[in-house]
Amino acid sequence: MEALVMGILLDMIFFARFLYIKTQFYKTKGVANGNDRRYTSEFIYGYRGHNYVCSVKKNIFSMYHERESVYTICVKKDNPYNGVMGNEQTIYMILGIMWFVFDVLYITILVLDGLN
Repeated sequence: MEALVMGILLDMIFFARFLYIKTQFYKTKGVANGNDRRYTSEFIYGYRGHNYVCSVKKNIFSMYHERESVYTICVKKDNPYNGVMGNEQTIYMILGIMWFVFDVLYITILVLDGLN
């Protein structure tokens, strides 16, 4: 039963992060500007005719960005200097769906075990 509770909590965390990125960020293209800092990468992207520098934290979804390469990034709507990698939203969606399937399978097993 503890596994079911943990699975539901993980599913809620993944889904909440997916919804946060989906509603608070917009997708755009960014050119990697530098990897000189240890925990962030900088991207130059165009927004309403201007060039901005967006800082993207390095994590398991974005370990290394080649300088002058173009990447899909998600930029925060109310603070365009913060962003995440474009694939991060997709990964959280996949993890949320995967944990939901595991939870449904586990509930099904519990119900079938209770019928016997």
